[in-house]
Amino acid sequence: MLLIYSLITIISIFLLKDIFINYHIDNELQNELDIYSEVIFNIEKRFEEQDSITNSIANGINTQPKVIEEVKVLVENTYEEYLSYKLDKFSSSNMKQIDLNYLINTILSDRTGALAVCINNKDKEYISEIVLNHNKWYDLKIEKDIPKYIRKITKPIKSIDSMYTIAYIDIYFDLNSLNNIVKNSNFKGNLMIFDENNNVIFNSDKNTSASEINYIKDHLDKSNEQKFPMVMIKRDVQNDYKYGTMITQEKLDVYKIKSRITYISLGFIVMILIVTYFAINQYSSKLKNMMKNIEKLKQGKLDTRFNIKQEVDELDMIAISIDEMSESLQYNINKNYIAEVKQKQAEINALQSQIKPHFLYNTLEVIRMSALSSKNKEVAQMIYNLASMFRYSTYNNGSLVSIRDEIKHSKMYLSLCSTRYKGMLDYSIHVDDKYLDYLVPKFTIQPILENAINHGLRKGFCDNYIKVTIKEIDEEIEISIKDNGNGMSEEAIRKIKDGLEKNIQKPNSIGLMNINNRLKLNFGEQYGIYINSRINEGTTVSIKIPVLGDEVNNV
Repeated sequence: MLLIYSLITIISIFLLKDIFINYHIDNELQNELDIYSEVIFNIEKRFEEQDSITNSIANGINTQPKVIEEVKVLVENTYEEYLSYKLDKFSSSNMKQIDLNYLINTILSDRTGALAVCINNKDKEYISEIVLNHNKWYDLKIEKDIPKYIRKITKPIKSIDSMYTIAYIDIYFDLNSLNNIVKNSNFKGNLMIFDENNNVIFNSDKNTSASEINYIKDHLDKSNEQKFPMVMIKRDVQNDYKYGTMITQEKLDVYKIKSRITYISLGFIVMILIVTYFAINQYSSKLKNMMKNIEKLKQGKLDTRFNIKQEVDELDMIAISIDEMSESLQYNINKNYIAEVKQKQAEINALQSQIKPHFLYNTLEVIRMSALSSKNKEVAQMIYNLASMFRYSTYNNGSLVSIRDEIKHSKMYLSLCSTRYKGMLDYSIHVDDKYLDYLVPKFTIQPILENAINHGLRKGFCDNYIKVTIKEIDEEIEISIKDNGNGMSEEAIRKIKDGLEKNIQKPNSIGLMNINNRLKLNFGEQYGIYINSRINEGTTVSIKIPVLGDEVNNV
């Protein structure tokens, strides 16, 4: 058994190893995704700043009539004519005026991310370039193989009078500065930004292979269900950008995690095997001693004991159980000897007690005959009924009797009670002759009649009435005892019903409890006693039992 436990433990360790690995990987992955979300958040803040700068320049131009006039000259003439216009303006003006260059340079001061500003219209692609970072800007324009990680933002320039678009301003921002955001975040993956045409406008890792870029592009418009390689895509609805990254096992150092947990698991397994080896040796020694004592018990030496003082393992539990069994066996042997002696004594007492009922019957018969000789028929009838009831009670004819006998016994009881409560109690019993041979449990009706008289009889009233009805309904016998007595409250009925259901004996329902228990034990839980009652209206007790014919043997 210990070996089985050890194998189960080893298998569990292997399973837990995989669970721990997956848990650790999931944690690392979640941490990476959290960093990824933070990086994107910071980049979007940078983009918002760039958008704000662009809006400031466009609004500054659109609110300055002199600057708009300068832009109109720029887009409607050649660049030489524009320069001539600027010289004339400069020479004729005694004070410094706000022009296009001054406005743009003022707003873009200390904005190192901006590379150049271009004014153009539909006919001329580049009319004017205001270059801020000359080396970077011209290298990007000349060198075709250099990745142009540039963000272009375009805003219209409108005439103040007609709000007609006279030109467009393009502001170019260097996205290579975003590398600082990625590096400062400890993000292990590479971050790519794609424009609305799925072109790469930024890549934090310039050594990214073309296959990896294409793999990410393939997942821009669909979800990635597999864990590795995992592609995460997030959309910037405002700028119509897509942020993408691919997280691999190599980037998360998954293999290092797996190796570390595997070595730890192997260490635990070796330790379990060593403990199992020593435990099996200890078990083997205990088992040999146990077999010796069991052999003594087989030889009849029931006083043999293991004397285990402390339960350590399963063998100790078995040894303690064997000791308890031996003690119980010795006790039961002695008990059976005593019980046999008592049984013999009980049989002798039973033989002696048989004289007593006969003596009682004979004595009651002598009294009855004496009453008859004195012409006191009422007393004679009472004595006869009482003697018959005693005979019915003591006659051992089994637990089942005919309805005829049970009704006869009940009539004698009601007759005695009617005589006792002369003028106060009347009764009737209605039963079809075809039901008289059906069988019922002995003492089913009379205890209920006794309850009805003891608790329901209204003293001082002459209209107390008890009605007994027996009928067959759906192959079931229903015995109903109805009185017009005191009745019971709903609370009292509830307590009696709870007592019957939970088998709780109460002083006023011992007879009911006895009948209910016998019915359920003999016939099943669906049979028993049912009570309905109302205060000052009376009580109805119903008994339901299956139809039992003469062919049923008494038990």
